[in-house]
Amino acid sequence: MSTARQDGPPAAAPQALAPAPASRASLSDIFRCFLRVGATAYGGPAMMPLMREHILKRGWLNDEGFKVGLAVCQAIPGGTLMQMAAYTGLVLRGLPGALAGFLGFAVPACLLITALSALYHAMQGVALTTSAMAGLSSVVLGIIALAVYDFWLKYANGPRRVVMTLLACALFLSGVSPAWIILGAALIGPVVFRYETAPPVTLPNSPVPVRGVLLLAGLGLAWLGATFALAPLLFKLSLSMAKSDLMAFGGYGVFPALYHGAVDLHQWMSAATFMDGMALAQVTPGPFMLGACFVGYHIAGVLGALTAGIWIFTPSFFILMVTVPYANRLLGWQPFRRALAGVLSTLGGLILAVGIQLGRSMDWSWLKAAFCVAATLALYKRVDPIWVVLCGVGLGLWLL
Repeated sequence: MSTARQDGPPAAAPQALAPAPASRASLSDIFRCFLRVGATAYGGPAMMPLMREHILKRGWLNDEGFKVGLAVCQAIPGGTLMQMAAYTGLVLRGLPGALAGFLGFAVPACLLITALSALYHAMQGVALTTSAMAGLSSVVLGIIALAVYDFWLKYANGPRRVVMTLLACALFLSGVSPAWIILGAALIGPVVFRYETAPPVTLPNSPVPVRGVLLLAGLGLAWLGATFALAPLLFKLSLSMAKSDLMAFGGYGVFPALYHGAVDLHQWMSAATFMDGMALAQVTPGPFMLGACFVGYHIAGVLGALTAGIWIFTPSFFILMVTVPYANRLLGWQPFRRALAGVLSTLGGLILAVGIQLGRSMDWSWLKAAFCVAATLALYKRVDPIWVVLCGVGLGLWLL
């Protein structure tokens, strides 16, 4: 979850990045560092301090450099933490370093959520599994409630932002695709926020890794071409995940897009099954967006989980590679910052709408309602999410 305020990130001096010499940060060092963070950090935004600690204590970035990188990652689609891992690797070792950071952070959660998805589908219908998932579903609604609060606090301060937040919620509930809602917000943002001025962010000039980016783009297009001809379901899954990634700002922003694609548009699963998958995503460390692997596994087994895990991050990774060299001009261009303000103003409303739809799909009881409130309060008080999740499983097995 991002932490930037509506008036934009603070300006930073060009020397803020202060990367270590490449010889001090090998690709294996970068991979191992973010593998450790991805395997031990729970709780979305709660992972940010841990990532910051690992980066700063190695001297890879200084404090101001971390803030500047974070500002860039918040201004483009994708999970903020995934983008920050790739950004750090890019600063240290170029495109190979970005891939090392990206993969290191994603691998633990991808493997764990795929394993849990397999276990879930193998035991679906078993009484114990049903009770455990009922408890976890209450935790998911608590997480959604907290995400709405977080987005509202950061991006819906002021009457115009509140109106856009509530309008986005109403449009989504009426059946409008989140893609059109976000596009509309980006288009009207420069008009609605035309009197707001955000300070620019200053980064050193960085070359575009053109050959590497083109090579990766070619591999991606080859995958899409092969699946279009040989495995149409995987082709549709790849496009759906890529589309969700383009609408994911701050990690939890992927929630509405993922729900719309898997439940409403393609009808690959029910709302209840989707909620179970998002609950399992909370059991695993690392980025929440890898809950997409559950959707992929539900559709096409292990290959579907791998496909979803790759494509839920692919477009935003390319955007990061292309954006960083031009971030000075992009983040200093006021129409872009105002369009971004419009987009960020809608996210809380979209997440709220998904929470309402998932809440409607639940078979409520006073125990579930009480635990949902308790889980929300515990997360608000910064209780480690893994303990909240484990309590959800325990109470589900005991009481529900």
